[in-house]
Amino acid sequence: MVKCCSVLCIALLLLSAVAARHGFGPGRQDWGYSEVRPGAFMFWWLHYAGGGDQGYTDKPLLLWLQGGPGGSSTGFGNFEEIGPLDRSLNHRPHAWVNDYNVLFVDSPVGSGFSYVEDRSQLATNSTTVVQDLMRLLKDFYAQSVTYADWERHVPLYIASQSYGGRIAVELADALVQAVRSGDMHCQLHALFLGNAWLSPIDSISAWPDYLHWLGYVGAEGAARIEQRVAAVREQQQQQQLEPAEQEQQSAKAIDSWHSLQQAIIRETHGINCYNVLKPTGRQSLPATTDDGSDELLEYGETVWWWNVEESASTTRQRLEQLMRGPVAHALGIADKPQPWGAQRNAVFEALATDFLRPTATAVLGRLLNETQLELVLYNGHLDLITCLPGTLRWIRRLLGEPLLREPFPRDSQGDIQGYRSVYGNSRFTLYTVLRAGHMVPVDNPTAMAYILRVHT
Repeated sequence: MVKCCSVLCIALLLLSAVAARHGFGPGRQDWGYSEVRPGAFMFWWLHYAGGGDQGYTDKPLLLWLQGGPGGSSTGFGNFEEIGPLDRSLNHRPHAWVNDYNVLFVDSPVGSGFSYVEDRSQLATNSTTVVQDLMRLLKDFYAQSVTYADWERHVPLYIASQSYGGRIAVELADALVQAVRSGDMHCQLHALFLGNAWLSPIDSISAWPDYLHWLGYVGAEGAARIEQRVAAVREQQQQQQLEPAEQEQQSAKAIDSWHSLQQAIIRETHGINCYNVLKPTGRQSLPATTDDGSDELLEYGETVWWWNVEESASTTRQRLEQLMRGPVAHALGIADKPQPWGAQRNAVFEALATDFLRPTATAVLGRLLNETQLELVLYNGHLDLITCLPGTLRWIRRLLGEPLLREPFPRDSQGDIQGYRSVYGNSRFTLYTVLRAGHMVPVDNPTAMAYILRVHT
């Protein structure tokens, strides 16, 4: 135990030693804050492609938006999924920064290193979240620290996960309008929507049958879950029908949502909602506070699985300790009024009445009909949160049946990583990713690398 801790401390010191030029970890980096509204500060962290030695402006810029609301791009997205180092500070072979400039943004304000001076300044709807991101992007493009005309000459792609997918769709719509008006000049090419939370009711309505068919619940358990789903659906309908009582109806909808979460855990005895084939955990929602354990990967809507294996480990660096300690000090932001992740639960609470609303699919349809953007949706087939049957339900309603469905990759020398379906005007592609759950970049990095390569 002492030896392991010593090795980790030495690794942290070595990484911090190069912080003056490279931030934290390998390669060239830049970072900063944007005051997107008075008293609301959003943090960005840019990792240059290939370490940033040369030629990075010839590579696309990928903006990564985490799920939640309340998850941290700089923490979870970077160290848990696509960044150059994992949480134990080992090099990640499939890191996106090997081939792309990756801009991690802690959004909404209050997530990760982003913070608000007063909690009344937290965003309460996706419109405000998008407006904040637009302000940040304008500031980012104007920063001389980036040493290049990123806005006019570097192709931009928006990549996202879960609730971040909803924000990605609405942000793309806002960017398109800003470019048309001449307010911005960015070169937005495509969206990568990972297990996107675009039509919440479709997703949760599919849960009873999905769990039943996989054998996690029996017929009676599925019926009890269906009752909870029906309650959420009814409260959502009431919320739309009675706007004068929106606050009261929204509170009821969230209460129904939490009851549904509890029912899922109770009936399945603690299913892993991120990947149904991974070990199950506790049978009830653990108590969480603003200083609660990050071991839960607190994405707000998915705080319902306790990773027993990881929480029992004494050698694995806790993400919260890493971000608040060595990372914050290396980036020179340890003196900020809010430590990393301190406001994450408050972020979800502020947006709780908004995140169940099915607004994103309508915007998605507009992007398909009125722009030339390429829309790429990838969905792990082992995910419960945005389970594949629910995703297919809203896609079928929006676009009908696919024009083409085939395995990928088609290389005869490799295993099939999944199935590619092309819809409508051929600018919407769904990748059903095998051996993957909610976090496709982690569960099947080979499939993820293929998807990125084909569409960038």
